[in-house]
Amino acid sequence: MKPINVLLTWIILCCSGTVLADGNTLIKPLRVGMMPSLSLQKLFERYKPLQKYLEVELQHPVILLTATNYMTYMQRASEYQYDLYFAAPHMAALAEKDSGYRRVSLMTRDLRGHLVVLRDGPIKKVSDLKGRTVSAPQQVAIITMMGEALLESHHLEPGKDVKITYTSTHNNAVLELMTGKSSAAIVSGPIYDIIRRTSHNKLKILDTTKTASHLMFMASPKLPEAEYEKLKRAMLAFKANGPGKEFFRRSPYGDSAEIHDADMRQMQPYIKMLRTLQVEHKPK
Repeated sequence: MKPINVLLTWIILCCSGTVLADGNTLIKPLRVGMMPSLSLQKLFERYKPLQKYLEVELQHPVILLTATNYMTYMQRASEYQYDLYFAAPHMAALAEKDSGYRRVSLMTRDLRGHLVVLRDGPIKKVSDLKGRTVSAPQQVAIITMMGEALLESHHLEPGKDVKITYTSTHNNAVLELMTGKSSAAIVSGPIYDIIRRTSHNKLKILDTTKTASHLMFMASPKLPEAEYEKLKRAMLAFKANGPGKEFFRRSPYGDSAEIHDADMRQMQPYIKMLRTLQVEHKPK
C-alpha cells in the first residue's frame, strides 16, 4: 500500500472508531474525551502523555476526542461517545447521575476562580462593577457559575446589575478585559497563573470565588467491569511523582486521587444549573 493510502486509511479508521492491530485485525480503541477548554493543538499536546501511558498500561490503542463546545461535549458524553470522560466536576456529577458514568479519578488541586481587573484601571472594588460588563468563559463552565455567585455575594445580580458576556475560553474572557470590551473577567486560578506571567503585571485579582473539587475522569457504563477496574487502577497510579510526571508538569492540576461522595455532593447545586442551561440550549 502506498504511504498516502496508509495515512488515509489510518485517518478513516480513527474517525470511525476502529484501528488496525497486529494481523490487520480491526479493534475498537479506548476513546478518551478531552474537555474543550483549550485550543485543539494545546489539548492534544497536553493529553499526549496520558494517551501514551494508557496504551502501554492497558495494552490497547487509545484515541483522543473532543468537541467544539461544552454543550456538545456533554451531549456526546450522554450518548456514550467517550469511554473515559474528562470533565469539570459538575459535568462529571451530572454524567454519574443521569448517564451512569462511573468514578475513576480527580485532580487534587482545588478549583477556584478569580474576578480579575486591570491593575491601573478604574475598578477598585467589586461594587464598582455595577452597570458595567464582566467577561467570562462559556455559561456552562463551573468557573463562570462560581464567578456569578461571587458577584451575587456582593449584591450584584448578573444580567441586571452587571452585564455578563460569555466567551469560548478563559483566555478570551481575559482578552476582552485587556482590549477594553469588559471591565473585569472571571477566570480560573490555574489559567490566571499562566496569563499573569505574560501580561506584564497589568492585571490584579479583585476577589476570589469559593473552592470546589477539580476536574474528574469518569468511565462509561458501557465499559465491561473488568476493563473499568483495570482503567481505574491505571488512572489512580498516574501520579505526579511517577508515570504522570510529564502530564502534570504540563498542566496545572496537581496530582490524581480518588473521587469521594463529598466531592459529588458539593456539585448538586451546579447540576441543577446545568440542567436548566441544557433545556434552554436544546435545539428546537
